[in-house]
Amino acid sequence: MASKKEVATAKITILPEKKEVLLPVGENLLRALHEKGFDIPSPCNGAGTCGQCRVRFEQGAPPPTDGERRLLNSQEIEDGWRLSCLHKVEGAAAIYPTVQTGELDTKAQVDSFLEVEDVDPGVSAHFLELSPPGRNDQRADLLRVQEGLGQELVAPLPILKKLPSILRGSGFSLTVVKDNDTILDIVPNDHSHAVYGVAIDIGTTTLACYLFDLVSGRQLAVAAGSNPQKTFGADVISRIGHVRKQKKGLEELQRLVVNALNELIARMARKVKIATSSIYKVTVVGNPTMLHLFLGLDPSGIDHSPYVPVIQDGLTTRAEEVGMAIAPFAKVEVLPGVSAYVGADIVAGMLYANLGMTDEVVLFLDVGTNGEIALAVGNEIFTCSAAAGPAFEGASISQGMSALDGAIYRVTLDGDELSCAVVGEKEARGICGSGLLDAVAVLRKIGLIDKTGRLRKTEHPLSSRIEGEGTRARFLLADGVYLTQKDIREFQLAKGAIRAGIDVLLEHAAVNFDDIDRVLVGGAFGSSLFPLSLLRTGLLPPISVEKIHFLGNSAGQGAKLVLLNRKNEEKLQQLNKRINYIELSFIKDFSQRFVSCMQFPTDEQLLTLQQRNEREG
Repeated sequence: MASKKEVATAKITILPEKKEVLLPVGENLLRALHEKGFDIPSPCNGAGTCGQCRVRFEQGAPPPTDGERRLLNSQEIEDGWRLSCLHKVEGAAAIYPTVQTGELDTKAQVDSFLEVEDVDPGVSAHFLELSPPGRNDQRADLLRVQEGLGQELVAPLPILKKLPSILRGSGFSLTVVKDNDTILDIVPNDHSHAVYGVAIDIGTTTLACYLFDLVSGRQLAVAAGSNPQKTFGADVISRIGHVRKQKKGLEELQRLVVNALNELIARMARKVKIATSSIYKVTVVGNPTMLHLFLGLDPSGIDHSPYVPVIQDGLTTRAEEVGMAIAPFAKVEVLPGVSAYVGADIVAGMLYANLGMTDEVVLFLDVGTNGEIALAVGNEIFTCSAAAGPAFEGASISQGMSALDGAIYRVTLDGDELSCAVVGEKEARGICGSGLLDAVAVLRKIGLIDKTGRLRKTEHPLSSRIEGEGTRARFLLADGVYLTQKDIREFQLAKGAIRAGIDVLLEHAAVNFDDIDRVLVGGAFGSSLFPLSLLRTGLLPPISVEKIHFLGNSAGQGAKLVLLNRKNEEKLQQLNKRINYIELSFIKDFSQRFVSCMQFPTDEQLLTLQQRNEREG
């Protein structure tokens, strides 16, 4: 038999650590670095369009491509910067990779404690002292347990296999953990066996986990982290593309997210000194693609017409079936969504916000990649997904990043002085979604961005920060951090999609923006937004700033409600029945609406907005 052909490798030195790695010659450089564990941003999944997978060659730089000449300036190319997705491994080289490091700003990603008066999770632990069998008592072991609890129970085969040894080894004293009529675990000689649960929000960019004591309903710990799937694209379309193109793409993406969740859960368990094997219930929310990938379901039907998911109504499974490192038979409850793009995240958020439970007109939105929007008019709810893209998550922006140390998250103006607040109070090295929104709003307010989105010089003193012209124009926000003309266009695409979606819902519900009583902004990202920036950019209709309220991670809060009380699952199902989903791609003139909504408010509209809010404030 012929021996397997040996693959040629090249030695790549990673700077500044001087770490040497061997990469296969001919392999795409970005993919090869990913496989070695380097977390290089790749929002476009290697399509060569986002410009974020940069590496700087100290030695062995390949000739620049046409794509790099479009996305990088001449000085960057001269300095050795290249886009790793556009090159193959050719030979020995020394590079500085762009790797996002640091901890997420957990103030923006997780929420405060949720008080629930009526705790009834459905999962409970019961200590039993049973009489041993004898000549006059030949009941089966399972029947003995059932009669001890006073109900018929279903027991998985692996639990039945260990039942005899546990009963006889413990003198017939044991704790039974059950979910309604199903046994989840049996533990010998444990009078006070604790029962814990976790609520999980799987975001396209961020993962958030909340650990609870299911007896008291008390929140014990929280943990947040980046979704490692971002390596294969910042948006759901890129990740679906990875599943379609790669033979083991689905398996790879599921493994990434499950492993990351297991690590967050283990981190919380270590913090409060509990065993992960005592976690018996999990509720999970997220957009439909994220939930498909978590479950290992093929999401390929989601990204093209007629936009059909595998499941929509939610699913209950066991922890071991999805690879979660908790009690093997723990109940994992994936909450229901509405359509291929309106998922359990916004429905859980509606539950938390009590949407459709009053006579008010309430606009509810999640300013994120999928731009999910809901409008409640009395008890009727209209919803859509605006496909805003990843700009609000910091992706598709030249120096965009998540809310990590060094990210500009707030931009304000005091007279003619521009101030940038940075996560971790570190040196600025990029900008996250809230900072992008503020930066555009401030520059539009002072006229350095016109109503069409063009960056321009005026008589304003901050004009001196504008460099270049036309599509190459950029504005200096902080040392080394720029807002480019392309960034502004990306923002316009995102905000235009959301605003057009809002306008469509208002029309379908036959109400005007003046009729809106409240605007509720959900999502962890939404909690860090500045209300006036939403109005100055035209992302929201021209309403009173007093009507805007931020809910924080409403999806996570909704997941907590279902975790702690099974009645909330019924409420969620009833809520789902009242939702009218509108597919924006089926609206004939949506493209025209979208283009119109990309425009910023005029100078006159900005003045009217300022005067209104001065009167109210």
